[in-house]
Amino acid sequence: MTKGPFIFSAKCRRRWRRSLRSAQRTLAKLPRAIQITGAVAIVLVTLVLSNLIYHVIHKPTELFFFVGHRLDKEPAETWRHYGPLFRAFSTRSITPELLAALAQVESSGNPLDRTYWRWRFSFNPFAIYRPASSAVGLFQMTDPAYAEVSRFCIRANAVQDTGCGFGPYIRAIPSHATELASIYLDRNVAAVLARAGGVTPTPQQVQDLAAFIHLCGGGPATAYARRRFQMTASERCGDHSVAGYVSRVNALKRKFLLMASDSDK
Repeated sequence: MTKGPFIFSAKCRRRWRRSLRSAQRTLAKLPRAIQITGAVAIVLVTLVLSNLIYHVIHKPTELFFFVGHRLDKEPAETWRHYGPLFRAFSTRSITPELLAALAQVESSGNPLDRTYWRWRFSFNPFAIYRPASSAVGLFQMTDPAYAEVSRFCIRANAVQDTGCGFGPYIRAIPSHATELASIYLDRNVAAVLARAGGVTPTPQQVQDLAAFIHLCGGGPATAYARRRFQMTASERCGDHSVAGYVSRVNALKRKFLLMASDSDK
């Protein structure tokens, strides 16, 4: 009674061997150029699939690729969906309208947005074509920024390090992403102003500083604060012009201010 499966398995193996030999004979009859082209195509497909699998394992949120831009929103829709969150997680330094503007600039209000992929020269085959960063979510928060602020929370519109509960933040959840972004910006604005020393920014300069920090981080932002908030036209962070980025944030912030005032009526 136990021979059946083994006989079937042996038959399958013989059938596969015959099929393989037949395929090899067929391939051997093909012109040399076609054989080489086929081999190169197989290698390239294997490399592409291996690279994709490698990066999905290391950054599972790349699977949001299948969602694409379906969740993108116009500014009015972003405010309608997330305005209460922006208000709930604002602080004295980080206003609801600033949070809304940053979310619109970074992700078009898409909570599952992911960063683009970038080509670069590298001896590591998995680094040649890869995500430009670990950023994900409504505010495109990176892994280092997340690690910096994940133990804090916002209670009564102020950053706290106690009474925050034990559940982890998930950047793809809009409420979590908004709270994390506000914590990160509030703490870094305070840290940059402390390092800069002797500067007394206006409310608008604080907002510009927060946008600068969101794009460039605390180091370059400290130099900006020490220059008395003078922005240079040529300054760039990554692929972005800093002046252009801050200008876009301010333009959107004005739109969201109007929306906020209309919703309060």
